[in-house]
Amino acid sequence: MTRPTACYISSKYQGVNDIAKATRNTKCLEKLGSSMDLDTAASYAEIIGLVTILGAAIYSWFQIREMKASRDSAAALILSEHFHRPNWVAGVVELVYQPKDIDSLEKFKEYHGEQWPDLMAVMTTWESMGALVHRGDLDFHLVYDMYSGLILSTHENCQPLIQGERDRFDNTRFEWFTWLADRIKEFKDSQRAPVAAYLEHQDWKPPVLNPE
Repeated sequence: MTRPTACYISSKYQGVNDIAKATRNTKCLEKLGSSMDLDTAASYAEIIGLVTILGAAIYSWFQIREMKASRDSAAALILSEHFHRPNWVAGVVELVYQPKDIDSLEKFKEYHGEQWPDLMAVMTTWESMGALVHRGDLDFHLVYDMYSGLILSTHENCQPLIQGERDRFDNTRFEWFTWLADRIKEFKDSQRAPVAAYLEHQDWKPPVLNPE
């Protein structure tokens, strides 16, 4: 009579063991599924992060382009304003026709009289432009298109004066004026023979405005 009872108890314990194993397996599967969910989420998060960084880089690139275009436009307007200042224009004309034997500031003042500060302002303008071009704050080609001829001619006529000032003081006198004139001459010599703007761009047409 005890044998069936033992078999029953053994069977009962076997069932309990099966349930325990099933429970452990279920927990393992849940942990595995949870681990897979975390890995998938991490992968998606990494992809989203990369897309966000790429989008920010593209946006920054467009912003930089717009800022550069805006800066170039502002620089062009500022440069063109010089032509609207009568004293500055008069100073340029005086320097273009200045005798080349003026090799000291005293002779410079004596020849130009009360107008000499206006002429000196032209030279310091070229000096400032040279430094700004070298720093990358001003586009070289913009300066070349607008002022190359004037810079070369005024520097040639003022060279004796500049050298006289350097001999008297130091080599930093109008250093960027000379640097800019040299760069313009190098660029000019490396290009084809220049053509007047009214001939070079005679086929130019204004941009077509989009109808609203």
